[in-house]
Amino acid sequence: MHSSDSSETRNGPTTAAQVLLESAAERLPTPDGVAVAIMEAWEKEDTTVQQLARLVQTDPALSGRVLKLANSAAQGRRPVASIPEAIVRIGMQTVGQLAVAFSLIGKEVNTACPAFDHQKYWSRCLLMAVLSRQLGTATRLAPPDDLFACGLLGRIGVLALVSVYPEAYNEILDNSESDLIAQEKETFGVDHNEVSEAMMLNFSVPRALAEPARFHEQPDQSGFAAGSRPKKLAQLLNLSYRLSAVAMRDDGKVAGPAELVDSIGAQLGLEEERIGSLFDEAIAEWKEWSEILDMPADHSREYQALEFAEIDESQTSNEEERSVDFSALRVVTLMPDDWADPLLSLLQEISVRSEKCSKTSIAMHLAMNRRANVFLVAREGNQLIDLIRQSESCPECYLVEVLETLDEEAVARSYARGVDHVIQANISAPHLRVHLEPAVRRLAQHNKWRNDRKELRRVAKELALAHRQQQVLSLTDQLTELPNRRAAMEALERSWSLSQREDKPFSLMLLDIDHFKDVNDRFGHAVGDQVLKSTSTILQNAVRRDEMIARIGGEEFILVNTGATLREAVVAAERLRQQLANSPIDAAGQAINITVSIGIAAREDAMNNAGELMIAADKALYAAKETGRNKIALFASGKVRFLPGKN
Repeated sequence: MHSSDSSETRNGPTTAAQVLLESAAERLPTPDGVAVAIMEAWEKEDTTVQQLARLVQTDPALSGRVLKLANSAAQGRRPVASIPEAIVRIGMQTVGQLAVAFSLIGKEVNTACPAFDHQKYWSRCLLMAVLSRQLGTATRLAPPDDLFACGLLGRIGVLALVSVYPEAYNEILDNSESDLIAQEKETFGVDHNEVSEAMMLNFSVPRALAEPARFHEQPDQSGFAAGSRPKKLAQLLNLSYRLSAVAMRDDGKVAGPAELVDSIGAQLGLEEERIGSLFDEAIAEWKEWSEILDMPADHSREYQALEFAEIDESQTSNEEERSVDFSALRVVTLMPDDWADPLLSLLQEISVRSEKCSKTSIAMHLAMNRRANVFLVAREGNQLIDLIRQSESCPECYLVEVLETLDEEAVARSYARGVDHVIQANISAPHLRVHLEPAVRRLAQHNKWRNDRKELRRVAKELALAHRQQQVLSLTDQLTELPNRRAAMEALERSWSLSQREDKPFSLMLLDIDHFKDVNDRFGHAVGDQVLKSTSTILQNAVRRDEMIARIGGEEFILVNTGATLREAVVAAERLRQQLANSPIDAAGQAINITVSIGIAAREDAMNNAGELMIAADKALYAAKETGRNKIALFASGKVRFLPGKN
C-alpha cells in the first residue's frame, strides 16, 4: 500500500495524525547531551561513521530527522532504515549541523507538561531500541539496525502529542486512572500509536516495519495473520516494550525478566537461557549508552562549572554609566587567555557577568541552553560563529569578534562571516560598555518577540485543539463513539476512489440489529441505548485491518472493507454474525441476546459510483431481514444470494 493511501485504512495512519505531524515533527525536543556529544565527535578528524551513528541513535527525534533527510535525498534509491547507512548517504557534517539546529526545539514543553518525564522517555526509547536489536539478532526477523530504529521511534507519537498539546496532555497524565489511548482519542481524535506510525512513514521507515511498530503495545489488535512476519515483528517489539517496563523501575535498579521468559520463548522460539543472556547484554549496552545521554562526567563538570558571578554594581561610581541595564547579559569569551583575561577584567569593571570558555562545543552548549547570549570571539572562534548562524536555536545570540587591529579588510571579513559587531583587543572599559549596549537592545527585542510568539502559539494550539475536537465530534456518533454516517460516507468515497484508481477489490457490508424495536418496547430506551453501545464495542473489537465500522443510524451499521474481495467479505460477515450471536449483552442486569442481519456487496465494473454500491448492499440487507433475519445475503451481478446454512 502506498503511503499516500494511508488515511484510507482503519489501521493505517489517520488523516488526523498526518495533520498533527505538520505542526509537531519539527518541534520535537532533543536531549542536550546528545547534541554536545555529536559536536565533540564532529570536531575530531578521526571520528568514524559508526561512532557518530552511535551518538545519533541515542536520540529518537534526531534519528528520525536523519532518516528523513537521507531518504528524501534517495533519488530513486532504496530507502534506508539504519542510522549508519543514513549518515553515509547524507554526510557526517550534515548530521552534525542537524544535531545543532534541532537540539533544543520544543524546550518549553518541559515546563508546559510537568507530568511527562522527558528523561525517562528518552531512556526507555533507547532501551527498547537496544532490546529490539538484540532480539532481532537472535530471531533474524529483520536487520538488527532496522529493528533498532523501530524500537527507538516506536513511541515517538507520545512525544509529538506532548510537544503539540503540552497542557492538554498534562491533564491526561494527571488522571492516572484513565485509559491513556482512550483519553488521547477523545481529546485529540488520534492516539500516540497512530501518530508514531505516521511519523515513521514520514521519516521514510519502510511500511513493513512501521506498521508492526504501531502495534508494539497490543500486537493481537493488529489483525496480522498468526505466524506471519508482520505479526512476529509486532510481537518482538511488544516484548521489547514489556521488557523495558520491567527494567525501568522507579528505584533505578534493573529487575530480571523471569516473568516474561515463557511468553518470549513461546512467541519467538528462543530458549530461556538465551532470553536471559539477551536481556543482560541489552541492559549492559543500555547503561553504556545512557552515559552518553548525560555526557561523560569530566565534560559535564567542564560546562556546568561555568557559572556567571554576581556583579557588585556599587563598584560602578558613575550613575550615567549605570543607566543601561546589563543584568540580562551573559558574556562568554572564546579566545586565548592573554586576550580573554584583560577583557574579563573590563567586563567585571562595567558590571557585566562573564566567563571564559575553552571549547567551541561548550560555548555552543551554553548558547543553545540560553545560558549565554553574548560571545566575544577571536579567530579561534570562527567555527562557533558558523554554528550559531546555522542554528535556528540561537537567534538571540550576539556575536562580537575581537581583532588585533581594525583594518578595513579584516572588519569586512568579520561582518561577512556573520558577526554583529567588531571591537579591538585593547579596547577601554567605557568603549566596551558602549559597544555592548546594542546587545542589550537586541536581547530585549528578542525576549519581547519570544514572549509574544509563545503567547500566539499557546492561543493557536488552543484553537487547533478546539477545532480538532470539533472535527472529532462532527464525525463521531455520540452514543456509541463509533464514526457516524458522515465519516462513513467520506470513508466510502475515499475507498471507492482508491479501488478504482488502483483496480483493487472493495466490499461493503451493512448490518442491522434484528428486532431492535422489541428491545426498546420491552426494556425501555435506556436499555436500548446500552444494547447499541455494547453492540458497537463488540463490533469495534472484532473488526480487523482495513475495516472501518460506523453507525449510520438507528440500529444500522456499516463496515467499509478496503481491499477485500466478495469471498473475504463473506468470511468477515460470518465472523461478525457469530461474534454477536454468541455475546449476550448485560443491560441493566438483563442478559439480552441479539442477532444481526447482514447485506454485502462488492464493487463491480457496471457500478458507476459508491452510491450504487451502497444501494446494492442495502438490497441484500433488506432481503436478509425479509427472509428470516440472523442471516447473510450478498448482492452480485444483479441478484441476491444467501449464505447457505443460516436460519
